[in-house]
Amino acid sequence: MKIKTITTVTFLVALVVLTIVGIYAIANQKGDKGKNKTITSFEECVEAGYPVMESYPEQCSVPGGETFTRDIGNEMDKHDLIRVSSPRPGEEVGSNFTIEGQARGYWFFEATFPVSVENEDGEILAETYATAGGDWMTEDFVSFTAEIEVEGNYSGEARLVLHRANASGLPENDDQMFIPIEVASSSESAGKDSTCYVGGCSGQICSDDPNVVTSCEWRPEYACYDSAICERQADGECGWTETEEFDQCIAEIDENS
Repeated sequence: MKIKTITTVTFLVALVVLTIVGIYAIANQKGDKGKNKTITSFEECVEAGYPVMESYPEQCSVPGGETFTRDIGNEMDKHDLIRVSSPRPGEEVGSNFTIEGQARGYWFFEATFPVSVENEDGEILAETYATAGGDWMTEDFVSFTAEIEVEGNYSGEARLVLHRANASGLPENDDQMFIPIEVASSSESAGKDSTCYVGGCSGQICSDDPNVVTSCEWRPEYACYDSAICERQADGECGWTETEEFDQCIAEIDENS
């Protein structure tokens, strides 16, 4: 009888231990669900909460696993030939947006070069020409701008391609810089309130927020914003549209400083 009692107690203790172990294993599996899923990209690595290195381009590392680099196209390879200040790699743009940057004079022909937007399959969504902002007959960097419109209410990942002007048509003279962007369709852009607000302690901020707050240090150029226009820009964001009076005001401040 005594032996039977001991056996029963031992069985019950073992059952309790196994139950606790099982519950812990299930809870631990659920807690690590996000961490244990397969990471295949920089974005997924960041979303999973893994550390991002302070580098350019940024890198995200899975402990004991792979390191993923944020896609910036071939920007680094073409840095000494052409540079884009807007939009930046990975930036969301509207169906109409402005491209700004600098390129060596020999990237142009007759002060222009072709620009296109392509989807993930390489299909062209939009085409235009960038125009030099100064004398392009030089080997130095020359500023450029371009206005482009993506038609067809397209929304999703795309890439902006800046083609070197090639009047000769020879393949060896072809070159291009490309950067990934995210295109928001016109219907998505239309969902934004069209109103832009002037804010900040000195009225120097143009944004979607009517209650924006800034510190109150004064700069002479803030007075010039009285002659600029606060409105929604081609990229869908609120910003200042410079006028001739604004440019003259800034120039006078620069001369007197």
